[in-house]
Amino acid sequence: MKRVLLFIQYLILAITVNATGQDGDIIYIDGTRWELLGRPICVDSLLYHDLRAVLPSERSILTSNWDGFTGYWSIKQNVLYLDSIRTVHSDSDTKDYMGSCIPAATLFRVFKKHVAGDCIVGSWLTKNIRVAKGKVINYQHIGFERNYEDEQIISIDKGVVTGKKVYHNYVIDGFSFDKVKDNAELRRLFPIHVEQYPELANAKRIVFCINKARVNSQGNLVECEVKVLNPSDNQQLGTEMEGLLKAYHPWKVSFINGEFRAVGIDGWSFPYLLDK
Repeated sequence: MKRVLLFIQYLILAITVNATGQDGDIIYIDGTRWELLGRPICVDSLLYHDLRAVLPSERSILTSNWDGFTGYWSIKQNVLYLDSIRTVHSDSDTKDYMGSCIPAATLFRVFKKHVAGDCIVGSWLTKNIRVAKGKVINYQHIGFERNYEDEQIISIDKGVVTGKKVYHNYVIDGFSFDKVKDNAELRRLFPIHVEQYPELANAKRIVFCINKARVNSQGNLVECEVKVLNPSDNQQLGTEMEGLLKAYHPWKVSFINGEFRAVGIDGWSFPYLLDK
């Protein structure tokens, strides 16, 4: 029962955390510092509960770090180690932020099932972790939904590295709906024939939704589905807009972790004001 209650508590916290962008942990790989986009400790709800019990109550809790701690990790000889955990608090007099590490003896007590010699091995972890460095090329203000120029997807099995994929991500500039300046730009780029739709005689705007969008390396929109959400579902109008979108070039291309993505295009709804 305790495990079930802790899992429910963790699930509620995870939903809250993912409502805003989160700071990652830090990991060193071959001496190079990377951001670890995730919280490996939180995978084990009991371990996470035990850790929270020893964290200083005066630590700073930020919307970008609801846990109030940062884990420092390393990978050595294909083994994942937890090296330290750091918290930050505000000095009551100077108001400056000061950092401190959880004492090693405390960490060894919390992670006693995962201690090997004088190290803490991430042996509770069996999943992929994503690490990143460089410039942010795609950002969404939720959880760890962002991408960097350099990323690695590392497969972990009970704390041991079993595989790794290395990516260099980039963006080819082009049109995307998250960069639209005004509705006049939309009407200029995608001029629909309003006169062919008498049902739009009294409409002030059309709302389109784009799904299943796919771009290629040349900036072509090779596939998409367009639906009319307002004033009502209109298949003919959606088909016309789909044709206009596919005819346009170039679209923004995001090459992220081995695939071309239609960032700022796929899943986008946009209003198309009618100029009357």
